[in-house]
Amino acid sequence: MKSALEVYPKIDDLIHAAAERITDILEKTLQVHNAATLVLTGGKTPRPVYKLLGSPPYLERIDWQRVHFFWGDERCVPPENPESNFEMAWNALISKLSAPSDHIHRMKGEMEDTDSAASSYEREIKSIFPESEIPSFDLVLLGMGADGHVASLFPGTRWDEAKLVVANHMPQTGARRISMTPRVLNEARAVIFMVAGAEKSKALAEVLGNTASHLPASRIHPMKGSLTWMVDDSAASLMRDSRFEIRD
Repeated sequence: MKSALEVYPKIDDLIHAAAERITDILEKTLQVHNAATLVLTGGKTPRPVYKLLGSPPYLERIDWQRVHFFWGDERCVPPENPESNFEMAWNALISKLSAPSDHIHRMKGEMEDTDSAASSYEREIKSIFPESEIPSFDLVLLGMGADGHVASLFPGTRWDEAKLVVANHMPQTGARRISMTPRVLNEARAVIFMVAGAEKSKALAEVLGNTASHLPASRIHPMKGSLTWMVDDSAASLMRDSRFEIRD
């Protein structure tokens, strides 16, 4: 696993660097494959990144008709709900593209039975990778919460490690979520964490500096792909680790 920690002075620097990196990975993937698979994340930091990707010059650099869109997690709300990760990505990026409807693979958070929703999404993922026991996405985008959660895998919760997608809950509120698991996330060819804000500095230092960390974000270690932490200076304020290549 190749890992890198990239620290950017300001959030705007991080946003532009992330848009450039995502574009570069997708461009190179589409040069050698007929299609690319991209797993999107929710949260405040990715929204401006998606907006950049959906506007010139990034809009023209990628053949978006050849990209399959997935989501790493979703709240159990209808797709038009403002809290929906799908809704955020749709408004910021996907509605600006000419992506075929059958390339947009959203989690059905509106389903009453969340376990069935998770199982349905796992089947949909496998249908796009029919020859793979565990699918390998070309690029996975992730964020991290101040508590160290990743996707919708929260501290203090348990999930079936054998599954690719599970139903889970947010301990503070009990709200139900649907989430990919480390089993499939760690098969990705490239994983990018986008983390910003001083409130996440403690969790970031724990995940990257403590090899015995039990925080969910510490579970993300791609088996063969690359792992890049793109963070702003505030998030990195407590963290410097020689295991990572630090690019200021």
